[in-house]
Amino acid sequence: MKKLLIIAITIVALAPFACKKDSGSGGGQPVVTGVRSIDTTKRDSLFTEAVPGTLIVIEGNNFNGLQAVYFDDTSAYFNPSYVTNTNIIITIPSTAQTSATNPNVKDIIRIVTDHGETSYAFSLYLPPPQIYSLSFDNSGSVVYINGANFEGLKKITFPINGGTDTALSYEVSKDYKQISAEIPPGTPYTDSIRVYCTYGTAAYSYPPPMNITSVSNENGAGGTSITITGTNFIGIDKVIFPGGLEGSNIQIKDVNDLSVTVPSGITTTDSLRVQGVLGLATAPQLYASYITHPSPGYLSSFDQQWAGDNTSFVGWTGGYADAPTASEAYPGATSGTAVLLQSSPMAANAGPTSQGNPGLLQLNDVPWVPNTGTSIADYAMKFEIYVASPWSAGQIWIAVGDWYGWSSYTARYAPWEDDPNKVFQPSGWVTVTIPLTEFISGNQYWQTSWSTAGSPASKFSDYPTTGVGFLIANDLNAAVPAKSINVAIDNVRIVKVK
Repeated sequence: MKKLLIIAITIVALAPFACKKDSGSGGGQPVVTGVRSIDTTKRDSLFTEAVPGTLIVIEGNNFNGLQAVYFDDTSAYFNPSYVTNTNIIITIPSTAQTSATNPNVKDIIRIVTDHGETSYAFSLYLPPPQIYSLSFDNSGSVVYINGANFEGLKKITFPINGGTDTALSYEVSKDYKQISAEIPPGTPYTDSIRVYCTYGTAAYSYPPPMNITSVSNENGAGGTSITITGTNFIGIDKVIFPGGLEGSNIQIKDVNDLSVTVPSGITTTDSLRVQGVLGLATAPQLYASYITHPSPGYLSSFDQQWAGDNTSFVGWTGGYADAPTASEAYPGATSGTAVLLQSSPMAANAGPTSQGNPGLLQLNDVPWVPNTGTSIADYAMKFEIYVASPWSAGQIWIAVGDWYGWSSYTARYAPWEDDPNKVFQPSGWVTVTIPLTEFISGNQYWQTSWSTAGSPASKFSDYPTTGVGFLIANDLNAAVPAKSINVAIDNVRIVKVK
């Protein structure tokens, strides 16, 4: 009886412990005391807000048994290896909502363990917006604003008509890196376009400059059409040629490309200019340079056969077409022109054509620059070319060397190779630009393929001579088809292009 009484008393004594709730692995309610950077140099710096994607340390107590961490209701992945009872190393999800994406966010971190949970006031914000560049659609009525952090976009303003006006409409890309905005009507003035977002404002110079990068034919004759390439051709109303003459029939192909008919009566050399809503753009190259034949630098304009200076045709085996003939056979020629023909098949891997063949043109020595110690880095050879029949095989070698001494500094020109259809025949005359840095040293003839050899020149004094030859050649593994090359060349020159 006494033994039974002792057992009963023991059961009663243990009853309260048997009914108490399991306190879990942490041993107490989780508590957050602060958030700091993972950077060891900033461990004493606690903060209450951060950008999504930031790696942080949550400090506190009783984090053992961690089950989940939420940033404004967005669950964050955590690695248990980086969780202790007092620290949680974790990256804020890049998808976590902010007040810019959801005005109703709670601005809290919620910690859930197997023995309880807690919340800590903590805000997520976005970096201020940034603008990297501007571009236009082909109509010029929509501007593309390229940058970052365009979440929470409120408005866009333009400097228009002496004040500011807001975009008529806009759309933000899903990654918040581009805005397409409809430009308000009016005349822009130089100031800034501004993008206003929840967490700041970004500004960028506006309007962007209009630029001319190239002209399809820098010596186009009156009545011919040329193409001008550049950027931001918005609201173009004039194309101005040397002497203030205006082109006609302006056709805007897209925001970076237009065509225009050259006016008649150009009597001087000057830079071509394009005028539009964004101001005035000036071409970096001279237009109609064939008129003044600047020397040094002009090798030949082919205006007169057999002449001995650099204003005229100085070769003696290439073909020549005088002004009347050139304008008929090669429409748009400014005067006489040199002609290169290949009228019969060439053997595979044949070298440059021989004396007497109209596929060879030689020019006399003329000065290229006043100071031969000048670096060639900023210079190029230019000439105009007219392709009378489809060009799909063979090439022109442009060699430096005196009268059949073609053994050094050679450039290769085979534009058909870069065409998707492997055929080159542009409409009318076009300007060819070959940087002098592409000329190579060494005998390149009678090879199975084009290759480099020797050391390229670095300054003009490195050239053995300033005589130049244009030679039809074939370094491919197939014969050049009969009558496959029929081109006219004009206005050969060495010019500064940078």
